Amino acid sequence: MASIRTIQVGQYIEIKKIAQIYGNNSAMQFLTTHTNSPYGSYPKEEDPNRILTKGMKVQVIGKGKSQTKYRESYITVIDNRKNTFDVMSSDLRKFFK
Repeated sequence: MASIRTIQVGQYIEIKKIAQIYGNNSAMQFLTTHTNSPYGSYPKEEDPNRILTKGMKVQVIGKGKSQTKYRESYITVIDNRKNTFDVMSSDLRKFFK
């Protein structure tokens, strides 16, 4: 199971459920749930370039400590489409194997 302590820079990790990249500027792009639910925290992304499907692999390119960019620690990843985004430590087990 993925956790912030065991993941290393350069490692590839696999998405286990559909997700999306959310954020309006290049400095704050992060992974969220891709859902139609009216109770979702973020609007559903329609751009297929920003949607990650089950089985897709992303490469870890960095790690960040809590209280630097976000309230919690995070990893920065890049996908095969050259999208760079952050994944919060609390979302690692939710979205990755």
